[in-house]
Amino acid sequence: MEALSAPPPPTSAPLLAAATSLGDLAPADQVSQPARPIPTESSPAPTASAPASAAAPHPWPPSTRLSYTITGYWRGHLHGSGALVWTVDGDHYEARLSGSALIGFSYRSTGRIEGDWLAPSEYTERVFTREKSVRFDRGDNTLHFSASPAVLPLPPHVQDSASLFLQLANRLSVAPDDFHPGATLSFAVARPSGMADWAFTIAGMDFVDTPIGSLPCWHIVRQATQANELGAQIWLSPQLQNLPVQIRLQHSADSYLLFTLDHAEQAGAAAPESAKP
Repeated sequence: MEALSAPPPPTSAPLLAAATSLGDLAPADQVSQPARPIPTESSPAPTASAPASAAAPHPWPPSTRLSYTITGYWRGHLHGSGALVWTVDGDHYEARLSGSALIGFSYRSTGRIEGDWLAPSEYTERVFTREKSVRFDRGDNTLHFSASPAVLPLPPHVQDSASLFLQLANRLSVAPDDFHPGATLSFAVARPSGMADWAFTIAGMDFVDTPIGSLPCWHIVRQATQANELGAQIWLSPQLQNLPVQIRLQHSADSYLLFTLDHAEQAGAAAPESAKP
């Protein structure tokens, strides 16, 4: 079995972070258990006309760190690095997308795993030194926003900008037939500015170049519907437990961040064949 073997970006390299409306980078957390490269599946990849049909035996992956190379544009070309860190402790989770390209950013979600859904309790965005948050009060089923005095009812299965990446991966694991070109997936999403419904369209299967080769991925797209709204494209790899191999965050027509997988580690993952005695 092949496994990701490229080393993570040198720690001495300068980190960059994009000035999008998504968040600020604190150093990404390490996985809480000894981690090894995530093995890839040796079976053929699904095609756009034949979506993956075998759900993962455990739809929520163990603690995982995905390290990315960041490129993009905002008043000039951007280069940096980032990480999506998923930490599991029983039925509690933390999901953090962080990076740096000009400035630091971090989007952090904490909460509980409830079956096939994440139930966030707190979400925090930080860009440079500015921090905003959402509190999910499950005692009285309300949402509280640091950027607004409004108190809103807590919708069922509401997500945030960080939990959504893992929720999408889970959806592909437990309901692969939902993924076919032209299909739409919708989620209620809470951010510090308020609530919104995010609709993702399944564009089809693409290949994304990574250190272990070109990986087939389901390409899903959220188009911005108004000025200064964040657009997103996500590439989920069935060969890497449906986790995001590439993420593109579009702030405007010519301002974007592109996260491309460089290295992946996972608690309890099997060692590469070459490392076994």
